[in-house]
Amino acid sequence: MIFRLQAEDRKEMTGEFLQRTLQQGDITRSYTVHLPLNAIPTNPVPVLFILHGGDGGSPRMMSEGTGYNKISDRENFIAVYPSGVDGQWNDGRGKTFRRKDNSGIDDVDFIKLVIEKLSIEFPVDAKRVYIMGVSNGGMMAYRLAIELGDRIAAIASVIANLPANLASIKPVRPIPVLVMNGTKDPLIPWEGGPIRILGRKFGELLSTQETVDFWVKANGLDEKVKKEILSDSHERDGCMVEVASYGKEGSNVPVLLYAINGGGHQLPGSKTYLRYILLGKKCMDINGSEEIWNFLKQHSLGGFNN
Repeated sequence: MIFRLQAEDRKEMTGEFLQRTLQQGDITRSYTVHLPLNAIPTNPVPVLFILHGGDGGSPRMMSEGTGYNKISDRENFIAVYPSGVDGQWNDGRGKTFRRKDNSGIDDVDFIKLVIEKLSIEFPVDAKRVYIMGVSNGGMMAYRLAIELGDRIAAIASVIANLPANLASIKPVRPIPVLVMNGTKDPLIPWEGGPIRILGRKFGELLSTQETVDFWVKANGLDEKVKKEILSDSHERDGCMVEVASYGKEGSNVPVLLYAINGGGHQLPGSKTYLRYILLGKKCMDINGSEEIWNFLKQHSLGGFNN
């Protein structure tokens, strides 16, 4: 089946977003697309999926918070904002969610279907499909890397650790991974264990280091690590950034850990709203979205990009 832009879609091209749906069994799923400079690319371009957290952030809120529409326009990639059922992703933790149980929803298949539909409708570089996710979306990014890594070039997970239920599963292939977590996150425990909200448990997680170790082992990398402390350019934010890099000579599947020392449940450098102040300190020493894109864009399914 060929998906072509309809007349009403062409009118939408003057705006930031194109709204799309697809049928997944009995469920109508939705996703939102931002084309670079609001125009259909003339040559194949990368795709970046931005996965919301468990609060089900709208595409506009995610775009404004992360700045990825603007980065898309500058860097010439398609930004995609898929929507989880009831604002949640089935990230592998099981029946742990705050609202409706979605453990029967196949979100891996959903993202696969979106990739396929995008590739028919737009000129997509199939070797440069990337995933970034925050919180619940970050855990979903790990699951996608494990189960759908043959379609994904690299992932970045923010304020999220690997669900313990996924720790025994072997990824379909080695894949570049960036982890960006706050050491003082009040929701996602840096040291691992249960997610606790108002006294209730919402699934078990590995620690941040165990999460990194999982990917280092899966990618066959050296356990030796190179560490760098970045400049504390915003002393008043109460945070500092340390980057730990894992690699191996000749390897093109590195693992990076951005440890936001003192940071909370926040994407560094992002635009957030007042209600998120209770989620801990936000680091302003780096722009997390830019750091993530600079990492992701280096990689393709065939190896490094020049």
